[in-house]
Amino acid sequence: MQKSPKLQLLTAAQLIQEQRRGTLVLDTRAAEQFAILHIRGAIQIGLTGSFAGWAAILIEPARSILLIAEDAKCAHEAHSRLERVGLEHVIGYSLANEIQWREEGIDLGSISIHRCETVRHDPSLQLVDVRSRAEWLKGHLPGAISLPLLSLDPKKRVIDPSKPSLVYCQEGYRATTAASILMRESDGCVAILIDGVEGWLGSGLPLEMPDQSR
Repeated sequence: MQKSPKLQLLTAAQLIQEQRRGTLVLDTRAAEQFAILHIRGAIQIGLTGSFAGWAAILIEPARSILLIAEDAKCAHEAHSRLERVGLEHVIGYSLANEIQWREEGIDLGSISIHRCETVRHDPSLQLVDVRSRAEWLKGHLPGAISLPLLSLDPKKRVIDPSKPSLVYCQEGYRATTAASILMRESDGCVAILIDGVEGWLGSGLPLEMPDQSR
């Protein structure tokens, strides 16, 4: 694949300047890498999944984007895939480097990752299902709230920001993206159930069927 000459590697200092200008930081790394450490305010969409499709849905075409990538090859691949769906304002990329980020005073965050076998019933915990409506109707984790990623709007107070939230999907890809979006709009506690419905069923736990009369 030919690398685009327009895509520049930015320093941590340049990254800060761009974020202050309102440039969207799009982290393309895997869910686990993002959860361990990321730039606060970034949106995560993993390059290994339906990256371009979700980016086209969740990001405005005119928005300036700065990529966080695992390496230069991944950055150029992300750039190419974004251009194919009309997201053409990628100004550059930065490699994940905790030492440089901390030296520049970049505000960093992390997200707790949980698996189904470690989840225990806690009435204060909000289970947030970000799958589609069709998936929700086939069964969901008991007591969960439906908040599809496809129409996710954190400004609509569907969930209580004063309560800890555990976000899940079918297998973890969409959950991480949704959690990153929710964290942009709220200081509340957000965690990810990384193995989602697949892990839940694999642990022999039952799903709850929704009331379709609502």
